[in-house]
Amino acid sequence: MKNFTLVEAPAAFEQTFLLLHVAPETPDEAREFAPFTHFSKRLVQRGYAANTIRAYSEHVARFIDYIYEASRTTFPADVEIGIAEIIQSYQSFLLFGRDSINPIAKELAIRLDKKSLTSQISIAQTIGTAIRLFIENSIQRNLIEPDQLFAQLYADTPDYRSQYEISAQKANSWLAAVISSALNSVLPQKKGQPLFSQANRRASKNDKQNFKTIPFPLERAVALTRVIKPTGSTTYHRDMCLYALLAATGARTSEALQVKMSDIVTKGNEVSVYLINPFSRKNQGVTEAEHSKLTWKGRETELTFMIEPFTSIFCEHLEKYLSYEYSATTGHEFLFQSENGRPFFAADRSSRTKTFKKYANLAGVECTRGISLHSLRHMYGTYILNYMPVPGNSQPGLPMAYVKILMGHANIGSTTKYAKYDTDLIDAYIQMANQEIMHAGDHTLTTARQSYYSRQLASIQREIARIDGSAA
Repeated sequence: MKNFTLVEAPAAFEQTFLLLHVAPETPDEAREFAPFTHFSKRLVQRGYAANTIRAYSEHVARFIDYIYEASRTTFPADVEIGIAEIIQSYQSFLLFGRDSINPIAKELAIRLDKKSLTSQISIAQTIGTAIRLFIENSIQRNLIEPDQLFAQLYADTPDYRSQYEISAQKANSWLAAVISSALNSVLPQKKGQPLFSQANRRASKNDKQNFKTIPFPLERAVALTRVIKPTGSTTYHRDMCLYALLAATGARTSEALQVKMSDIVTKGNEVSVYLINPFSRKNQGVTEAEHSKLTWKGRETELTFMIEPFTSIFCEHLEKYLSYEYSATTGHEFLFQSENGRPFFAADRSSRTKTFKKYANLAGVECTRGISLHSLRHMYGTYILNYMPVPGNSQPGLPMAYVKILMGHANIGSTTKYAKYDTDLIDAYIQMANQEIMHAGDHTLTTARQSYYSRQLASIQREIARIDGSAA
């Protein structure tokens, strides 16, 4: 920090930490920042754990340092400056530092020499909560000290001047009231809503479709990833690598596009791919505009369960993609890149879909209505639920509970939605049942229930015989 230092309070004090001014001209008796002291006491009184108190204190101390520096910075005339604008700029400051497009955040990142970027999930889980607690506590106790922290932000505002002119009270009292009002306007009105509105974003509208997505045809899936390279294509292996990854893992398109090099783990001849929430880690090298394209719908399992032959095809194309098309000097860690080296997840989605449909046509899919990259996820779910060979089972397909895990769903309802029983399989069952009824006559309908109970009874008798045999 530039303007303050965070120190542990003496053991006899109720609070755990003190925040002290470091400016040489500050008198010793004025170094302690009172609003922070009362905030620290409040954390202790609420019974927060020691590690939580330390983390919240550090977050709030850095936030106060940011506000203090803003109050002593001269910004261009066209930059709107107020406590609300400065607080809201803090999120951009944390995420992007000197690369922020917010003029307040960018200037303060330079002045405060910010080098390390903060992950968005940290803002959502701890930083935003800590700052909100500090603001609420300061408002409730009327502890904002304008001469130390906010004075220069309000010295020339009309609200301050008019109140000062008509009041016999001290100017600082009115200034504190103005600050309190401004802080109240910053706090979310709904209970539980985060201070930084974008911090809890997990998914974007990009995940929604204007049409019903259908599974990619199973009989054409391998052909899709084996299409002959078009003449002049410079992204062929990247595209095939992406398609094979989607088919092998059943990942959402956004999850696959946000895979980083470190998420691919090889052990001998085996390869594993992890799908990790991008907001849970730092994303060095991406611009603010690119960061806004990141999305996360939520996934229960980071590890994917890859199926053949798509796993082998993925590895083949990955090796060639890294050798011929991938650039290692882009500054970011994402595996899939556009031709200019920027993250592919930030590229135009319609262009990706258009390219995919072109390759689908080359693979023999005549009608591509309802076909998109997400169709490969549906295909994966359909395959493992209905057709995947299972050793020891006469019937193919995994149980629904297993499919839920493989697709990363939080609840079984999502699995039934995405990994639907294939209509072709249902049709086959119906056709067989119809043929049996037509062959046996109308009485089949009336005896169907009797047949069911007879089969159940026979199954129970076989189980009893097995138990008796084991006991003997």
